[in-house]
Amino acid sequence: MKGLLYLGAAAVACLATQANAADLVSAEVSGPSGTIWNTAADSFYTLFLVRPFGNIINPEDNFTSAPTNFGSNDYALAGDGFPGGTSANSDLIYTLTLIFADGATITGQYFDSTFSAGTSATVGNITYTMTGFGWDRSPANNVSAFRAVSGGDPADYTGQFAFSQVAAAVPEPATWGMMLLGFGMIGAASRQRRRAVRVSYG
Repeated sequence: MKGLLYLGAAAVACLATQANAADLVSAEVSGPSGTIWNTAADSFYTLFLVRPFGNIINPEDNFTSAPTNFGSNDYALAGDGFPGGTSANSDLIYTLTLIFADGATITGQYFDSTFSAGTSATVGNITYTMTGFGWDRSPANNVSAFRAVSGGDPADYTGQFAFSQVAAAVPEPATWGMMLLGFGMIGAASRQRRRAVRVSYG
């Protein structure tokens, strides 16, 4: 019976480890005009992620993933200026899309210099929520198209985003099943103990 109890405890511990925060694997800023900056090694301009402040996670378009943690996660952003010959934003609206290693995808919108909306997604027992996003152009040459060094257009984009990760309030069906199994094993163990101490007089 002790073996069953240990097995139940191990299963509950296994479920608890599934609540680990998932890595951020992709980020993209896009506008309705077709302008795109992303963390993929492709033909679009690089979206450079900074966390903590001063540490560029992907200095040469070589982003694979970035660890995250429960609670608030804050990043700074940078991207080469587009279109050339101006310091005005390419679009009035920008959308930020984040993808995590467990498959969660959340988005945020920046409309007319204001964070206007953020989505949430729940995978397993983690809920991700976009809590802030900004993306504006200024006369500062911080990065080039694919490397985090000065170059390209002299008026670059800078910004920031934030998201939170919290444990989901409602347990998954598998969690309920493990809880019920655990209670059943505790009940069986207590019945076995009572049976073992029963004395009968002939």
